[in-house]
Amino acid sequence: MKKTNSINFTEKIPEVSKQIEEIKITCFYMLSTDLYKIENNKLTEIIIKKFENHPATIMTLIATEDNQLFSKKHEPWKIPKELQHLKSEVDEKTNYYLDLYFTKLEKAKQNYLSCAKSNRFFKFVFAPLIELSLEDELHFFFVTLTIFQNGSIIIELFEDLRSSFYAVDFFSSYTKMKANMFPDFKQKSRTYSYNSNQQLFNILNYIKHELSSINGGIQLSERFFFLHFITNMSEMNKMDFFKKDKLYTWMINAPYSIQSLSSKEKSKYYLTNYFDLDSINYINKGANYIIWNDDNSNDFESNFLQQAGLFLASATPFFQLVCLDETIMDGLEKFKLSNDKQLIKFNEWIHNYKRSSLFIYRINHRAVFDLFTHLQQNSYFKHDEYIEKIKQEEFNLLKERNQFNELQKNRIMEIMLFIVSLVSILQVVDIFTNNIIILSISAFITIVLSIVILIYRITNDV
Repeated sequence: MKKTNSINFTEKIPEVSKQIEEIKITCFYMLSTDLYKIENNKLTEIIIKKFENHPATIMTLIATEDNQLFSKKHEPWKIPKELQHLKSEVDEKTNYYLDLYFTKLEKAKQNYLSCAKSNRFFKFVFAPLIELSLEDELHFFFVTLTIFQNGSIIIELFEDLRSSFYAVDFFSSYTKMKANMFPDFKQKSRTYSYNSNQQLFNILNYIKHELSSINGGIQLSERFFFLHFITNMSEMNKMDFFKKDKLYTWMINAPYSIQSLSSKEKSKYYLTNYFDLDSINYINKGANYIIWNDDNSNDFESNFLQQAGLFLASATPFFQLVCLDETIMDGLEKFKLSNDKQLIKFNEWIHNYKRSSLFIYRINHRAVFDLFTHLQQNSYFKHDEYIEKIKQEEFNLLKERNQFNELQKNRIMEIMLFIVSLVSILQVVDIFTNNIIILSISAFITIVLSIVILIYRITNDV
């Protein structure tokens, strides 16, 4: 192996990265500061109504209480005339990914989550963005939307990176693209736009905009996680390029700079330790996870399903709880809890949200629970006692503020009732006398007493 400083990273990294057999899933976990106001069943109904018959939806999956999985495919989008010669290949690869990413993967997860009655969900699969490389290879990017029983909303991006390159930072991937087919979700013709300048973020932004319009407009908080499923890690680590620093070390510390790559002094955050959990291995740095197994089998599909099935079965409830805790930590003021009734309702919603993950403790497959626990204990989002104390203090402050506001309302009401009673006294006096002087004196006394009481109340409140 050449010395580090003599390697041309700009050329070498794309070269070796092309050999990585990887599927990347980017998960966007979303919660709204207003979701506690909406019943979960109603929220599910709203999202289903929005997307079930949407032109962009090409597949739906439903997981039921009795652990059944139902899927339904819709008509695919039409290929532009310029690329009609690729239609059969597009159809074949579309069906391949629909089967792998969703039907087989969801069944793999269900195998680990037997009898998980509270793991119900409704998933929408949208028409993929398709890129055409210089070598006429087709690259598919699938976006999905999932609504879970507990009200958790997840947008996922599926990328098969077996034919892609990593940039020198070993973080961002790319293809040498000459054209793309973009599904414009705003149109109803269900025909791809050819060579469109729109990209994945246009699709993601459209879905997020539709979600934020729910119930007259809601604000969504977002947490994202990068999941890299590597099926040939053992073979990659045998390469000369990775003998010193293993592939997962490069990936977990990405993005790199040329300077850090050639530096003799590595960053203190340069991680090399990974977690060996028998069935799979993984390493994480914040929201970036690298997952692989030591199976030397050349069966890409089987390896991926083994890794992703186990990891996602444990990670999905874990990520949901992380998203909830992080959202609350961002500030309870966002939730606009203006009275004790709303605070109680919000706490009930949090409780039910957390309770939905209890199935993880009752499953038959011990490996899933062990991984779930391991993710919690080794999380970069782990909250210590200080953070939990701050959260509790914020809850208490909200409660005290609401109680103070209620007290203020009661005092104002008392003053108003007192003034009304004084006016009533004047009406009684008026019955017994028509003397202007007596009425004036009574009115003056009433006003003075009202002012004195009002000043006394204000002074005591301050």
